[in-house]
Amino acid sequence: MIASCGCITDGQKRELKEHGSVSFPVACYACDPQTVNVPWHWHDELEAVIVEKGSAVIEFASAKKVVAAGSGCFINAGVLHSLKRTKDTEIMEHSIVFHPLFIGGSRDSIFWQKYILPLISDFSFPGIFLDTSVLWQKKILSLIRKAWDSCAAEEINYEIITRNALSECIGILCGQHPGAQQRLSQKMFRQNERMKVMLSFIQQNFREEVTVRQIAFRAAISESECMRCFRETIGMSPIAYLKNYRLQCAAEQLRTTDLSVSMIGEQCGFGEMSYFSRAFRSLYGCTPSQYRKRNKNIARLELLSPFFDSGSC
Repeated sequence: MIASCGCITDGQKRELKEHGSVSFPVACYACDPQTVNVPWHWHDELEAVIVEKGSAVIEFASAKKVVAAGSGCFINAGVLHSLKRTKDTEIMEHSIVFHPLFIGGSRDSIFWQKYILPLISDFSFPGIFLDTSVLWQKKILSLIRKAWDSCAAEEINYEIITRNALSECIGILCGQHPGAQQRLSQKMFRQNERMKVMLSFIQQNFREEVTVRQIAFRAAISESECMRCFRETIGMSPIAYLKNYRLQCAAEQLRTTDLSVSMIGEQCGFGEMSYFSRAFRSLYGCTPSQYRKRNKNIARLELLSPFFDSGSC
């Protein structure tokens, strides 16, 4: 089964979406060619991504890369990451998100102890970009595609095929020691943890007036250090992130509720409706009312196409 891209997070910026089920903790996602903007988030699951069409800017930890069609990445559990399409391009991105226990089984098993635990507990390995020019990485990309195709189509024995393909991916990654190629320093690890705390504070308090001083205090750092962490990790200031997060929440309410536009703007921290409308148009390319109308039409189209994503205008 295929789901559209989207990201709803809790107070710690951990993604709330359930990926698969308890018995089969795996989920496949496909994004619409016109949109694809997955905001900064993290989850306990591992994630494998392939860009099938166009190109996307993928970021995790301190790494950032424009990933072209055919290439992708593997992201470790608990790592902050984001994805957005490059300007003026269409993109099709496939991702498969799976819990470590799907491969490791019991925490007493050799699979967990030898392969999964060392991988997810290694803070020096936030993830790795994968390119077809490297033979072993090309093999991983092929296995990711095999797992995604089988799981998405729910073909005969897809559970076994998916698990086998992803298990082989993990085996190759462990064998190649990718962490040695892209080290995450103690400094970057601390910064990643601080960012989780500060993003959590913003999400819990975005409806109220929030200052850089308050955000910094939450992580027990100075305002200048707070600004540096945001700039180096997600490429924007804390206040710019706050505004974008408010707009993201507003867009979610426009899609999923019947509240008035003015009420949504107020609930999402915008005191002036004119400012809310300007800011929304700047990010989404249309007014809140136009966005709501368009997504009502998309809701009908989703019945016909599982690939349709409602992320933007």
